Amino acid sequence: MKTSQTFAAIVALTVLIFAAAGTASAASPFKKVSGGTLHVSSGVIFPARVGAFRFEQTKIYGSDRDVGVEYDVVPLIRGDVYVYPLGTYAKDFNGEARVQQNAINKLYKGVKLVTRSRAQLNQSGRNLTGFRAQYELMRLLSGNKARRCGSLFYLFRDGRWLVAYRFSYPIEQSDAANKHIAGFMRLWQWRAQGNVVRLNPALAYASRG
Repeated sequence: MKTSQTFAAIVALTVLIFAAAGTASAASPFKKVSGGTLHVSSGVIFPARVGAFRFEQTKIYGSDRDVGVEYDVVPLIRGDVYVYPLGTYAKDFNGEARVQQNAINKLYKGVKLVTRSRAQLNQSGRNLTGFRAQYELMRLLSGNKARRCGSLFYLFRDGRWLVAYRFSYPIEQSDAANKHIAGFMRLWQWRAQGNVVRLNPALAYASRG
């Protein structure tokens, strides 16, 4: 009797483990595809590499529709991109831009706004108009010591989705960093299948400097 009870308990536990694993897998907002990592809700694809930037990790915020991915050029640039629905933090695009700017001011020390303007971006032949802000601020890049950095923030709308970019880099290496960032902005096509962009050897050499 005890043997049959033990066997039944093992079977029940096994079923629970596999059921939990299936639920966890189904709950993930990301899916591996040939072009990199797909955010299922938005259809945005995050390639393993975009120019000099390497995919580092995914992040989930308030829900599986509010996500981010870290892209870095080590040790030069820390980059983060975010995808989330319009209306998540404010009722319209301008409100969302203000919320993100307020977050930057609260998150970092010594924040100085340098410029604020419109931004243009081409996505699959469509010209999108968005928002751009440039800052100087203190933050950690590598190691445990905060340093003075340049920082760029971009926000664009694509239908009911928002795509935001945030880059930070040592302020003394602004020229090199801005070239890499411009390349990232140009090369990453949000919904392009197979978009794994190879690193230009000249840029790879520059990123080690």
